[in-house]
Amino acid sequence: MTAERERLLRRLATLPPERRAALRKSLLGDREERTWPLSTGQERLWFLQRFDPGDCAYHITWPVRLRGPVDETALAAAFTEIAARHEVLRTRFVLDGDLPAQVVDEPREVRLDRLDPAASGTGQAIVGYAGRPFDLAAAPAWRAGLLRLAADDAVLCIVLHHIVVDHWSLDVLMRELGECYNAHREGRAPLLDELPAQYRDFAVAERRRAEEGRDHLDFWAGRLAGAPPLDLPLDRPRPARWTGRGAKAGVTVPDADATRLELLARAHRATPFMALLAAWQVTLGTAAGQDDFCVGVPVAGRDRPELAPLIGYFSTTLVARADLSGDPPFAELLRRTRVSTLKALAHAGTSLDRILGALRVPRDLSRPPLCQAMFNLTHNLPTGDMLRTELGDLAVEVYPQPDLGRARVEVSLDVYRGPEGIGGRLEYSTDLFDAATAHRLAEAFARVVSRAGEDPSLRLSELGAAARNLPS
Repeated sequence: MTAERERLLRRLATLPPERRAALRKSLLGDREERTWPLSTGQERLWFLQRFDPGDCAYHITWPVRLRGPVDETALAAAFTEIAARHEVLRTRFVLDGDLPAQVVDEPREVRLDRLDPAASGTGQAIVGYAGRPFDLAAAPAWRAGLLRLAADDAVLCIVLHHIVVDHWSLDVLMRELGECYNAHREGRAPLLDELPAQYRDFAVAERRRAEEGRDHLDFWAGRLAGAPPLDLPLDRPRPARWTGRGAKAGVTVPDADATRLELLARAHRATPFMALLAAWQVTLGTAAGQDDFCVGVPVAGRDRPELAPLIGYFSTTLVARADLSGDPPFAELLRRTRVSTLKALAHAGTSLDRILGALRVPRDLSRPPLCQAMFNLTHNLPTGDMLRTELGDLAVEVYPQPDLGRARVEVSLDVYRGPEGIGGRLEYSTDLFDAATAHRLAEAFARVVSRAGEDPSLRLSELGAAARNLPS
């Protein structure tokens, strides 16, 4: 069947455009478009965008500085090739009856936008470009613009809605951009392996697994039943409706402190991720005065090799339910976190939306459902091509990420391990917290990491003293 399908696809590709259009019309009848279901993750983002069409919290922006004579024709041709190759970059999201659906457009030429820094400056030009809302029904949910600083100096700004990509996809995109740019400059076809599938195939398979009850929903419904919301002390009253307005505070943990915690994790057969998640739970639990709450954890969601070379939204959210009961020593909390994390990973693959539906979480427009806090350690994503230093004869540098002033949840800790220690940022809702409060929370986390690594026998009440200075 696969060989027959491939022969048919090759025959269809040789037909003139007018013959393909006629065949398409004969197959679809009165319907103008062939539609496909959204993945459950995409569906959630689609509803969020409909809820607030101007929100840019789910825009993924990747600006890079290009030093050298940029060939704009080759750059546009490279994006055209990539969009033709990955259907998700030619996808629009429409209503098909009462449900959202994907429509894959035919390949077409991609044109680069021109960004003008003259009026507002380079930084503001990038912020404005990155923050411009997408109309998901009218056009594919991504764009690329070039901002010329000089004849041999430019910033390429790629902006994609999360509904079509995750952060893993950025590495795939930059790898293919490099090869396609070089190929166009050298007058040859790009050397890229044939894709094993398209994103819509994943969406269809995911829906089928859910319908057949093979997505571990029962485990999550039992694990998370009765989980209370996280109620951190606020600087101001909670608005009646979540706005997504946010800002960021820096997070720093010295190398010596990070190393001690990593050694502690290894001694307890845990990973650095588990130890840092436990430290974040201590910080939040102490600040809120709670021993039971949930923290969302993004995971890649690419559990099969054939998904690795695809661009698309595969990442999902694991829900880590904190158990700080009994004021245990940190070593005991680490053990609990290790066990619960391993169980959660064994039951990964169920979308957060299906979990929320099974739990029948009451709708509350004032806060994100179930997980008011997030934690992310960016240690297992491919970055070799995303952080590439060359593109043909161009030198490439990562350009500072624009701050769009948005927050996806009330507080989110996003950290990485570097040679100087742990760095990252704490993203927070500015409707709820002042900047000073966010900085104190970031400092409290760093202090918990330091003290837990020094003495894992300390009880949580002793470790979390630094977090008690938040507003009351």
